[in-house]
Amino acid sequence: MSIHQKPNSMKAIKFISSLFIVFIIVWGQSVYAQENNNQIEVGYRMTGEIDVQGFSLSRQSTIKIEGHAGLYERMGNDLMFYGWILNGKTREVVWDILKEDNDKFFGYRNSGRFSFNKEINLPAGDYEVYYAAGLDQGNNNNNSFNFGDLLDLIFDGNSRDHDSRRFSDFSMQVSGPENSFMKNDWRKSVDAFAQNAIVSIVRAGDDEFMSENFRVENEIELNIRGIGEQYDDEQFDFAWIVNSSTYEKVWPTEDTRFLKAGGGRKNRLVSEKITLQKGDYSLYYISDGSHSFQGWNVLPPYDPQFWGISIWTDEKNQNKVKLNDKSDQFVLKLTKARNNDYLSQAFKLNKDMKIRVYSIGERSGSSEMVDYGWIINADTHKKVWEFNGRYSEYAGGGDKNRMVNEEIELKAGNYIAYYVTDGSHSYRNWNTAPPLIPDLYGLSILAGNNRDFFELQDAHAITDENVLAEIVRVRNNEYEKRSFTLNKESKVRIYAIGEGTNWEMNDSGWIKSKETGKIVWEMTHRNTDPAGGAEKNKLFDGTITLPEGEYTVYYETDGSHSYRNWNASAPHDQEHYGISVYLIK
Repeated sequence: MSIHQKPNSMKAIKFISSLFIVFIIVWGQSVYAQENNNQIEVGYRMTGEIDVQGFSLSRQSTIKIEGHAGLYERMGNDLMFYGWILNGKTREVVWDILKEDNDKFFGYRNSGRFSFNKEINLPAGDYEVYYAAGLDQGNNNNNSFNFGDLLDLIFDGNSRDHDSRRFSDFSMQVSGPENSFMKNDWRKSVDAFAQNAIVSIVRAGDDEFMSENFRVENEIELNIRGIGEQYDDEQFDFAWIVNSSTYEKVWPTEDTRFLKAGGGRKNRLVSEKITLQKGDYSLYYISDGSHSFQGWNVLPPYDPQFWGISIWTDEKNQNKVKLNDKSDQFVLKLTKARNNDYLSQAFKLNKDMKIRVYSIGERSGSSEMVDYGWIINADTHKKVWEFNGRYSEYAGGGDKNRMVNEEIELKAGNYIAYYVTDGSHSYRNWNTAPPLIPDLYGLSILAGNNRDFFELQDAHAITDENVLAEIVRVRNNEYEKRSFTLNKESKVRIYAIGEGTNWEMNDSGWIKSKETGKIVWEMTHRNTDPAGGAEKNKLFDGTITLPEGEYTVYYETDGSHSYRNWNASAPHDQEHYGISVYLIK
């Protein structure tokens, strides 16, 4: 006998069955979640990366820590697998397998995997659990090169899939009482802190450049905490605070101490209080292209989330400081200088005044600058300021980055600022870590309260009523002449720049009398001085007395090294490459 059911009955049974299956799945997931809410696990992800989870304890409790750690040799360094626990509020390490079992498991640097099983008692609070796999370059190995390691890296050894299979057992589990232990967001503590800070740059990645401006209404005490990369007195991921009006560095100072931050020895921690006076300030932060929260090329610091810089103040002082909009205080900028640049800008001072020159450049060797600037008086052609590497300061990044921040006093008149670079290490084309403020690579001028008396102008428009004849900005293979007349015996100033090699002049000028056809003055190797830049740049700046009469000024160049076509460093007064004759009244 067969039993037949009505279609509606069949649909009802199917619907009830579906509901039952969904219920079982949801119930199972709920039970699983409840059973695992008092346990978290972190483990190997990839060499140079960290895995992190968070938990909270509602009261003082005993937690259990178990898992596997170990080390393997790779390219002469130890590849270490280990974990630690951080207090979310105090940022202090409350447990670390490296400290706990270093003598037992890591002290002898024996390759392999080991298990651990610990119980520790912790007070109520928020905690972060970390697990890392990283290279330890600070061990006492001879760091011998292993060709097999190299082949392993090239063909398979450093691939994500290969390492994932090989190191998948490296992990750590943390659990606690169900009525006290609770999973939470591992970002929770740092995010809450950052929201209440004046400025907080956390979890900074590679190639970051950030700045914030703030105003201090009254003298204030600030807290500073940051973790960055520092090696052999060079800073690669770091921060400065400068006075926004003068760009003088106010922090860090000579008294600032950078402490070990755990992990690789180049991880450095700063945590201190500073006092700032009323004024406007700028915080700058920069990181290079490796070793950051984005990925670590040696062991990470113990508090990787604080990779960056944070500034905050006590609650009672919060009304004394506030963020403000950035305003450009510079009146002249020859910045973002690229390779083989020759930048210039003329300016006029409408009264005797002080200006502040801020310049960043590149030093080669002990004191010789290869990217640098200078300022000349356009009326007298005298150099009034030059970037002197001997008196420069470290500008951050690679040691070759140097800076000068100098206040000088100038008379009213016309001036030209110059900046030159060689063929390497420049803005967005660095061959070592960039300076702290890469956008200001070059030369800039601040005028403070006198900015209304500072005026930019076109160098070509600067004229001198005493000019008798002028042949300037001379190019390759040129032969030019100008004439002038003296109505009486007169004293004249000759200002000439040319090229001289092997005791001969390649680009030079001379003056002839129209009446006699004889040369009355000639530029020679013997009567010239260095003109700045390459050794072959030569300068004559002197006076002679000429009788009444008509004269012709000549200037000739060969096929290389001339205005805007230099085959070596240009002379300081590039705009006057050639010859100028002035009447002295």
